[in-house]
Amino acid sequence: MMKLKKYLLLFFLSLGIHVAQAQYTMFAKSGTVTYDKTMYMKNIVSKQFIDKADDRSRGQFQSMLPKIPQQVVLKKTLKFNDTETLFEPQKVDLDQMTQQLIMMFALDFDAVTLSNLKTKDYKRYNDLMGEKVIIQDTIKKVKWRITDEYREIAGYSCRRANGITPDSVYVVAYYSTEMPVSGGPESISGLPGLILGLVVPSQHVSYFASKVELSSDVVLDKKVFDAKKAKVMSREQMVSQFSSTLKDWLNKETVDYIMKLGTL
Repeated sequence: MMKLKKYLLLFFLSLGIHVAQAQYTMFAKSGTVTYDKTMYMKNIVSKQFIDKADDRSRGQFQSMLPKIPQQVVLKKTLKFNDTETLFEPQKVDLDQMTQQLIMMFALDFDAVTLSNLKTKDYKRYNDLMGEKVIIQDTIKKVKWRITDEYREIAGYSCRRANGITPDSVYVVAYYSTEMPVSGGPESISGLPGLILGLVVPSQHVSYFASKVELSSDVVLDKKVFDAKKAKVMSREQMVSQFSSTLKDWLNKETVDYIMKLGTL
């Protein structure tokens, strides 16, 4: 009889562990997501620079177009828990010409974004043309419309939502309720699940998760926001300052494109 009780106790303990693990797997609130950020380079240069360029610079951009790759893929990670998300770049090996093109056209700023999902506080560390800037503001309030379209991303069933940011950027997001964390790439958030896919048509940029690793002890490294030489400003202040710098050699529409990309 004692042996039977012991076996039953072990059985129920084991069952409890498996149930707890299953519940954690189904509704995970912490972990790391790796994204492929794809920038459609020829489209960006053609539609955002050449089409909007004045006579002075159009010829220069057109001469570069044959050398520009169709697309470039960068690696980004999102570390998340039920309170915060940290979106940051990962090192990738790019040839020198591609690196120069990204820098010249200001297509990626090696930004690190920290979002507090409870207080709605937001910080973004940017390297803007050699100048270190920390945007300190609030999380963007995206207006979402959830659809009945689904697709699988990184092994998760994701539902589509269409959104408009406060600066009128149209975005398409795919989120998974299996991770009930209202975060996503860059500063895009506000859905009832983690965003594993994000498309920004006007920016010719997309983010899709390639790997999801769930962990109960994920660490968000925030030391980049302690940089003493970085300038701290709001989104509005950053846009105003750098728009003033860029307007001497780019038209207003192209400057607006770069600023929206830099504050996404």
